[in-house]
Amino acid sequence: MAENNRNLALAWYRQDQWQLLLDYSTDSDKLDRTYQGWLEHAEEKVNEMGKDGVNIVKIDINIEEMKKWCERHDKQIDGHTRSEYAVFLAQNNLNILQ
Repeated sequence: MAENNRNLALAWYRQDQWQLLLDYSTDSDKLDRTYQGWLEHAEEKVNEMGKDGVNIVKIDINIEEMKKWCERHDKQIDGHTRSEYAVFLAQNNLNILQ
């Protein structure tokens, strides 16, 4: 097992908000069409990165709150901004899942 020396904030979505994420995202064509598809892919990536020594910090994303944050910062909702929002929450110790 690799040594844990890096942290990564990872946006973690809720099944009941998946359609909102697709509706609001400007790059929804790059997202899995279903929550289950996303979840399987995300869990696979978490396992892979864990083996590489990356400590994953799952950040619970409320889509409506993210939308408000994006509006306040004049940002569109895309992959870059979703990651940026997750990092913002992690740095402020908000919405961290155990």
